[in-house]
Amino acid sequence: MKSLPVLGGVLMSLSGTLLADQPIMNMMPRWDHGWGIQLRYENKYDSDLLQGDTVIGDHFERQEILHLEGVYTWDRAVRLTIKIPYVVDAERTLPDGSGGTLRQRNSGLDDPTIALVFKDYFNLDGRSGNWTLAPQVRLPLGKTGGGYDLGDDTWGIGLSGGYEMETARWFFAAGIGTWYYLDEDEEPASIGASVDLGMNFADRGQILWETDFNYEKDDTHQLEAGPALYWRFTDTVHCRVEWKHSFISYQGELDHGNTDRISVGIGFVF
Repeated sequence: MKSLPVLGGVLMSLSGTLLADQPIMNMMPRWDHGWGIQLRYENKYDSDLLQGDTVIGDHFERQEILHLEGVYTWDRAVRLTIKIPYVVDAERTLPDGSGGTLRQRNSGLDDPTIALVFKDYFNLDGRSGNWTLAPQVRLPLGKTGGGYDLGDDTWGIGLSGGYEMETARWFFAAGIGTWYYLDEDEEPASIGASVDLGMNFADRGQILWETDFNYEKDDTHQLEAGPALYWRFTDTVHCRVEWKHSFISYQGELDHGNTDRISVGIGFVF
């Protein structure tokens, strides 16, 4: 990300999710040589410009992002995933340095992510689940320039791990991961964790409460949580809806925060 002259070198970012879900809804396919595609719409709204947890003026940032995501499983335990985000519309307001407001808009490609996901499945008495390890690479292909960057403009290397377990009625998942960027002046390294608790119903649905925490090297940290609903229409068609709100939002460098996000996705597996 480039610095904004009107803010004297302050960094701004559209991206930064640490433990992003993998297609399709972290669940499918679970067989050899399976593949799938997923289309997900995300609406993200940051209501305030923050320095630490102090609100700096009446400024906001909103983004509409369309995510195209794919998965292929050589073996049910080894899969390759790719996630391509496209920013349909993004807008933010900033102080212009003279007591007024600067309004910026942009659209275009954000940085794609490629992951190699390893899963170790288990079936026990009354419960089943898996362990996951996922090395990831973030490609600096997002649109930059013009003062409002959509991509990070640097390579990112990530590693995440997770545990999932479910019974006929209950679901639990936990994960931890980290991202390191080759140019930390563009994007600081980060670490985060997630915990999901849910209940299965109707033999094809799942309702969840998801909690995500992210901490960046510049002391930026955020706690987001909210409900999610998963529904399997058929063995081929799956959908998911989620909403998250940031209950803690602290910016180590001047940036937008206090986030609400809604995501709606549909996936197809074969």
